Amino acid sequence: MSKQRDALLSLVSIIALSVACSSGDKGQPSGKTKTPGKTPAGTDGGNEKSDAGTSPNAGRDADGHITKECQGFSLTGLKYSPGGTTLPNKCAPFDATLNNPYAVRCIDALPAYKTRFPGDEYCILPPPDDQGIQVGLHPQGDDYWNQMWAGDMSGYDNASGDWIMSPGTETTQNYLGGADNPNPENYYRTYFRMRTGSHHNIITLQQKGAPEGWKPTTGEALPGLFDTSNGALIGILGGQQRPDDGQPATLEKPAEDAGLYLKWPASPAILYNMHHINTTTEDILREGWVNIWWESDATIQETWFMGMGSDQIAMNIPPGSTVDYHYSWTIGGTSPTRLVRLFGHRHFWTENFSSWIERQGDTTPDLIYDSFDWSEMPTYRYDSAVKNPTPDPDTRTDGAASGIVLLNPGDKLHFNCHIEYTDARASTNSAAPTPEVNGNLRFANETFKAEMCIGFGNVTGGALGTPTRDQTAVPDFATK
Repeated sequence: MSKQRDALLSLVSIIALSVACSSGDKGQPSGKTKTPGKTPAGTDGGNEKSDAGTSPNAGRDADGHITKECQGFSLTGLKYSPGGTTLPNKCAPFDATLNNPYAVRCIDALPAYKTRFPGDEYCILPPPDDQGIQVGLHPQGDDYWNQMWAGDMSGYDNASGDWIMSPGTETTQNYLGGADNPNPENYYRTYFRMRTGSHHNIITLQQKGAPEGWKPTTGEALPGLFDTSNGALIGILGGQQRPDDGQPATLEKPAEDAGLYLKWPASPAILYNMHHINTTTEDILREGWVNIWWESDATIQETWFMGMGSDQIAMNIPPGSTVDYHYSWTIGGTSPTRLVRLFGHRHFWTENFSSWIERQGDTTPDLIYDSFDWSEMPTYRYDSAVKNPTPDPDTRTDGAASGIVLLNPGDKLHFNCHIEYTDARASTNSAAPTPEVNGNLRFANETFKAEMCIGFGNVTGGALGTPTRDQTAVPDFATK
């Protein structure tokens, strides 16, 4: 156990302090991602937002396709997400998932894109190779986009069994892929997608990639933590705990983001920590896409943090218990640290994941993040352009603070998982075992049999390092 704890502390330290970056059978197809060709002519244009309505479904026909008169640029034969300010559907407002020129949906551009698996709506066209890269994992391997552009869906029809999950199954497994960009790059925009049934995708970057494919061991707690066969950890791309996520959540770049960037290394190995739960009555497919857009305005570097205490590895919560896993950082330095974004990671037994700031000299906690939906935990960004939903602990409504969030020297940033390992909690989901049947609750990436409590995010102006277990009382809103 001491070796695992040391490995965890090492990983947390590397991720938090790094300035480099912002599972199955043998014989898997390669996961190396090819950077596609150039931007199609005629797709760059002016901002069409003035024509947009208020409904995300405006401008679509009965089959859900964007009508010809509402297309901001020609979708027929489109191979790449063009970026820019022209919306795919100029009759609807910008939406990071439904109407985004940086992540054009395959179902809007490729008429033949239809598979037998749920989640086709999450497939997105890649950036042009001179503007970014798409990384991901697909049963077709390297030939994925050539097949999609040709309208060839046979790779889905013939997907091998390690890509498919039958009803009522759950697995956490690492997939090793890679990228082929020859030079290091800077990036700003990232848009993540996963198919239906995906609980999370946490992506780390490592030195070497062979052999590629699903890693043999299932039940991986975190990518890169116990798997040293891929070489040293050299960065983190981030992650998601819902099928659609990505940043920024606005078409415009906020003024305070001028110069903001993260680093992408040359040709990294990419380890995807994938957690899937099939609660449906049909097969699901394990698949994901991430669009990463290069950034030329790169003067202010972001750093990642992964807030997790080593004490969690020894988690051993008896049935009937209600406990708080409460952590905090004390902000050091002499100038403010900007909190750019924040998301949490936990499972079923955590009823409330909350984060707040304790300002130096002020006893009133400043609630900045609250999430009650363990199955789709949101990422919230703090800038002048985004209006986050207002958190309401009394009605158990997810939300976050809005606007720029600065952490001043002497402030404390807290997060807490309120874990209720009780029969009452188990009764809220028919798939959950009773605590007595499950036994003591342990640390693992399993929805109902185990628990975790991790706070992820980005900051500028410093690195947060490793949080400490905080023994002070949590505010009332954290236990709702």
